[in-house]
Formats: sequence, C-alpha cells, structure tokens
Amino acid sequence: MKKNWLAFSISLLSIFSFHFSSKAATTPPDHYLVSYELKYSYSQDSLDIFWKNSHIPQIAVKVRNAVDMYEVTYKGMWLDSTYIMAKGVMYVPKAVKPSAEMVYCHGTRISLNQTYGIQDLEQVVCMMHAVDNYVAIFPFYYGFGGGEKEHVYQDAWTEAMATTYMIKACREIYPQIGRSTSGQLFLTGYSQGGHASLATHKMLESGSFPEVKLTASSPMSGAYDMTGVQSKTMFKNYDQPHYLPYLILSYQYAYHLWPGDVYEVFKEPYRTKMREVFAQPRVKDFGDVNAMLPRVPGEMLVDSVVERFNSDTSFAFTCKLKENCLCNWVPKAPVQFCACYGDNEVMYQNTEVAYAAMHAQTDVVHKRVFGKHLSHNPCAPFAILYSKYFFDNFRKGKKHPERLQAGKKMLIAIGVDIANRQALKHMKRTGKVEGDALASMKKKK
Repeated sequence: MKKNWLAFSISLLSIFSFHFSSKAATTPPDHYLVSYELKYSYSQDSLDIFWKNSHIPQIAVKVRNAVDMYEVTYKGMWLDSTYIMAKGVMYVPKAVKPSAEMVYCHGTRISLNQTYGIQDLEQVVCMMHAVDNYVAIFPFYYGFGGGEKEHVYQDAWTEAMATTYMIKACREIYPQIGRSTSGQLFLTGYSQGGHASLATHKMLESGSFPEVKLTASSPMSGAYDMTGVQSKTMFKNYDQPHYLPYLILSYQYAYHLWPGDVYEVFKEPYRTKMREVFAQPRVKDFGDVNAMLPRVPGEMLVDSVVERFNSDTSFAFTCKLKENCLCNWVPKAPVQFCACYGDNEVMYQNTEVAYAAMHAQTDVVHKRVFGKHLSHNPCAPFAILYSKYFFDNFRKGKKHPERLQAGKKMLIAIGVDIANRQALKHMKRTGKVEGDALASMKKKK
C-alpha cells in the first residue's frame, strides 16, 4: 500500500503546479449548446490498466463502469451581457442507474492550448468520478481551447459564468445520448479551480440560475482571501510570481483599470518580457513565466504602483481584488473546504479565513486541513479523495456527509502520513519543499 500511495501522489503531482454586480441582460439564446463530439471511449478494461499504470489504488477509487468523453462547445454570457463561444469536455459513465453531476474547475493555466482526455492529468480527476457513475464536467473557462475572448484570471464572475453555462449546455446533451441524471450536482476544483468552484457556488445561490440546483461543493486549496492572506505573497519570496502579471493583465483586459499602456506598471526588463509572454497566441505556461520573474513579485512593479497598493484603499486594482474575495457570504448548500498546512503557494490560511467567516453564520460549512509538510502539489491527491468521499456520502443519503467511513478515513490517514514523511525527507535532503516548481526549473537551467 505504501508504494501505491507514493506512486499515486507522484502521478498526480504535476496536476496542480464576489461580488456579482448586476448587468443588463440581453435576450438569451434558445439553446446554450452549440455542438458536442465524442472524442474517446474508454472501456472498463482499459481503465483498469490505466489505474494500474497510474498507481491509483482500486481500494481508493474503484473502476465500476466504462466512460465516454465528449468535447462540448457552448455559449456563455460575457461581461457585456453578450453570449460568446466557450469550450470544455464532459466524461459520461456507461452505467444503467442515473448519474450525479460533478463539475471540476481546473487550476491556473496561461497557455491557451488545452488537451483532451486523460493525457491531461487534471482530467484524471474527472475520470476518477466518471468511473463511479458521475457525469464529470470540465469547463475550460472563457478564452481557452479555442473559445472566444480572453481568460480573466481569478475573476469570480467569469469563472462562475463559464462553469454554469457549461452545466446548462451539458444538460441539453443528456437526452440525445440517453443519459439520465439523479438531480444531484456537486462542484469542486483545485487551486484556481478552488476559487472558481466556490465562485460558482455563490453564483448559483444568488438567484440568477434558479433552474440549477446545487447539492454541495468542495473547493480545494483556493485563494479565497485575495486582499488578505494571498496578497501578502506580493512582498515575500514566492514560488509562483506569475500570478501578479496574470492578475494585472487579466483585470486590465476585462475592466480597464489603468489608463494608457498597462505594461508601464512593470519595471524593465519585466515590461518587455511580459509583452512577449502575454502576446497572442499565448503558448508559454506558468513555469516558463516564473523563470523570467523575480522571486519577490512586487519587485517587478514600478514604485508608484507599489505605493498605491500599500496606501490607497481606493486603488482600482485593490478594489477589484476585494470584489473577487469569496469569504464574506453565507452558503446555503453544504461546503467542505480542503487545504494543506504545508502549502507554499496558496496558503492554508485562505481556507481558515473563509471557513471562520462562514461558520460563524451557518453550520453547513466544514473543513479538512491536513498535511503538515504537504505543499501545493502533493496535497492535491488527498484533497481530491476527501472531496469525492464527501460527494459519495450525499449520494448514499448519509445524515452527516462530512463524516468519513472508518475505512476511508484510515486509508487517507495512511496516505497522508506516508506523503508527509516523504516530503519531510525531501526537505531535509534538498532544503526545499517538495513541489517547488520554480526551484526545480532553475535547477534544470
């Protein structure tokens, strides 16, 4: 079992490296689905082999059925209330019983290209649910995979819209492929996907989509406290400095926060480098961008921008970050937050702040914070299992779905203990946390 848990963690290691203002709505289209296409059919035997080769223990997630994967093109509402083309994929179980729906929101990506199928390791998370009779929906967000417009990074409104309209489009497909659903809908996602899944939860409970009923969500390791916990990374050594230019340029594209040339907020040589990186078509991903930037993100900005960020509460960029904080609202459907104490990219305090604010007003919020030495990537496999088991308990009608079965609780505890020991050993040997993407890249160079 130890070998399987280590291999399972390693195999998924590279996966994870609202304010809703009122808008004047245009007339919605009659159908949100534009097209769908069967891309892959996975037999149960082939998935058993994939499970074995990927070191995913059947005792953790059992392959119970074959799965078809579809590419989905759909229409979703953009910031100006027009409808734009977007993309995603859907994993459909070949099962007799009605399926629950599970939406997985993916983590940070800069390159606009998207991979179809379980070659993309984040889509393995979808498959881990689809093999157990979940329809697993994987929106690319706006701008990715050939969709229209540009992706607006860590923007709650566009994340939620891209996700919700894909749910609606997929529901137009089910009758055409003979798939029935149970009426249960679950949301999850890791890293940026944690933020996106919680943003979608908030959107679905805002009254904008009464026809889309949510059962529960389990956001994982998301940056929910954008102006608090997460903003502190701007002025200290940080493994993922790409987040800062990505935020600035995304918010500028969507909301025009700076007059004139937005690239003037960056010092040279970062100004020139960011022009090249974010030019279309965007092909570099965050690892490439990190290698170009200073370890302290704030050092890439001109002094006047840093001064305003630190002293001016009306600074447009600060206000937009505050709009995208997801801590101060009260969910109705149950939420389970997952995070790791050792996360060096999205600090676990994001989860603590969001949980504390919500738990003070409702008892439907739960948390799983674990892994003293588990950084961002090694945390993911266990958070994924916690989320799936949480959803499974709703399907089984458990009175307390937040409570794990003893066997599953022990299974995860053993896995976390093994991974913790491995991470501590790695830290003592190298002086770095396991999963330090920037340090690894610089070592290769």
